[in-house]
Amino acid sequence: MARLRTQPILNTNALWGKVVARTLLALGLRHAVVSPGSRSTPLASALADLSGLDLAVALDERSAGFHALGIAKATRRPVVLLCTSGTAAANYLPAVIEARLSGIPLLVLTADRPAELRECHSGQTIRQVGIFGTYPVWETETAVPSSDLSQLRSARQTFVDAWQRAQGPLAGPVHLNLPFRDPLAPSVAEVGFRLPKGFDLENFCDVPEPLTLVPKIKPLDVVSRVLGAEFGVIVVGPHAPANRAQLAAAIRELAGLTGWPVLVDGAGTLRGDLVDSGVLVASYDLILRDTKAQKMLRPDAVIRLFDLPTSKTLRAWLADTDVPTVLVGRPGENTDPVHSQWTRLDAELVPGGAGASLALSPLQKLWRQHETKALRRLQKTSGVSWAFEGCAIPLLAEALEANDRLFVGSSMPIRDLEWFWHPTKPSAEIFCNRGANGIDGTVSTALGVARDGRRTFLLCGDLAFLHDGNALLLAKDFVGSLTIVVINNDGGGIFNHLPVASSKNFEKLWGTPQGVSLGKLCSAFGVSHQVIKNWNQFSREVSRGSIGVRVLEVVTNRAKDAAHRQKSFR
Repeated sequence: MARLRTQPILNTNALWGKVVARTLLALGLRHAVVSPGSRSTPLASALADLSGLDLAVALDERSAGFHALGIAKATRRPVVLLCTSGTAAANYLPAVIEARLSGIPLLVLTADRPAELRECHSGQTIRQVGIFGTYPVWETETAVPSSDLSQLRSARQTFVDAWQRAQGPLAGPVHLNLPFRDPLAPSVAEVGFRLPKGFDLENFCDVPEPLTLVPKIKPLDVVSRVLGAEFGVIVVGPHAPANRAQLAAAIRELAGLTGWPVLVDGAGTLRGDLVDSGVLVASYDLILRDTKAQKMLRPDAVIRLFDLPTSKTLRAWLADTDVPTVLVGRPGENTDPVHSQWTRLDAELVPGGAGASLALSPLQKLWRQHETKALRRLQKTSGVSWAFEGCAIPLLAEALEANDRLFVGSSMPIRDLEWFWHPTKPSAEIFCNRGANGIDGTVSTALGVARDGRRTFLLCGDLAFLHDGNALLLAKDFVGSLTIVVINNDGGGIFNHLPVASSKNFEKLWGTPQGVSLGKLCSAFGVSHQVIKNWNQFSREVSRGSIGVRVLEVVTNRAKDAAHRQKSFR
């Protein structure tokens, strides 16, 4: 067990900070992201003094929020996010929203001035209680630190409660607002300060880690909710399960019991884990663009796991069917934007021992026939000589191993993953920010995912990369492995596929070319940068290992890319 480094405690804030930091360590805290500031000094200092804590310092609070989000995604444990008072806290909002909508545990700690210095134009002071609206799963304000033993017990209990609330059953961000009076620095002796009589810091903070039990459900129990339905589908959304093998086995069992195909989102790690199951369908978007296939494959029931896949075609098809749907996923969340006849099962799917059927059902064979045809078409149309952006996906699928990680940015990359990610073996663990589907914080989140040292890749567009340029400040102290693949089509490629593409103001309002030299930008941050000339070079670069942060820039032509897609895939 890690311990606090021994040093004298000279004031009330220092005592409070040590109690909180040591309690969090005992609960299981292993990562914290702190942004510089004065008002947060008592807790920042205490966290920095913890042995065994990975402490990242991020200058930009928006970047800090997403960096903490990425760490929490990868570790599946709460991460502390700490800032000073004032507008610093406001910059956490995008990451708090994403954490809430993705069910990611965060402990968002905002330092504040005490009540007597609020609402009087005291410097660096705003209304911080409630600043994140309805997005925290819980929030409260702690009392101003006191050396009174009962108040210290209250602080200890508050942080134990916050730790457990962040993890569920409705997991997400917890916000604690922390008011501090002077003196803030632990080195300043406070007149009249004394430790409580007989106080033992180690024993006081040695609390057991709370246990949050997630209800579990077996495939047979799920099937019992759709009895009588024969022509169904199992739809698996974006998800990076903690136990990949267990969930893959449970889905195989579910497919065997129902005789239904399994449609898996490209942003779901399980697409690779189910590749040899015979029941996997990955080309559903292309299949369902055919109106005859839509009618032929129309289900009479649906089983869904997690959020819906990205595909608008799939969503429209499911909305049109309006059949009984069983949702298995995150407790307390409505994850059905198509408003089907749904039943929600707030539980984790686990194997039930029924095993997977060795023989495919007629329905599964029918879907496989459509899948085979779609794959042939995709392979034919994606193998072009010029820099078609979709070519990056199969090359990544070939290069990445099961222990690697892939973070996929929003807009075109996540859609290309859905279309072209067809690994032939269990492949990388896949992460994305699909709670709010924004491009903000993309690089910061990926840096958080990669922080533990596992080989990690980020695939994003140039606008997402530039939008989070301050994330490169984290590269200086980064010791993991992150390769950032930037598809640079000089603007917002996704808008070339929308009706606004014909607008006379398209380039100014939607295309938004930036004309930034990514090489010079990377050089300013001391980050390695390389322009990829062809796909052979791309394959070589993504296959080799790397330490630290590097950027591979793939320059494409936005208009030609859009024209190729419209000709080949519409």
